[in-house]
Amino acid sequence: MNIEINVRLYGAFKNHAPGDQTDFMLVLETGATLGDVLGKLSIPEDAHVALVNGRRIANDVQFENGITLVLFPPVSGG
Repeated sequence: MNIEINVRLYGAFKNHAPGDQTDFMLVLETGATLGDVLGKLSIPEDAHVALVNGRRIANDVQFENGITLVLFPPVSGG
């Protein structure tokens, strides 16, 4: 069985979007994790900020059907 999640990419991660769509649906296998999504989109696992429902998540969190995943590069400044 598969699940479907909404993905939104920001900043430099827009270059990883399929078909230049920064807001798109992604079909995954049940039990898929953030690490799976990062691999699928060729985004480095050690250089990102990931949010689900406004909360930061770890790479091993399993997704539920219908969630919205927001990904952007780390931000720094002074």
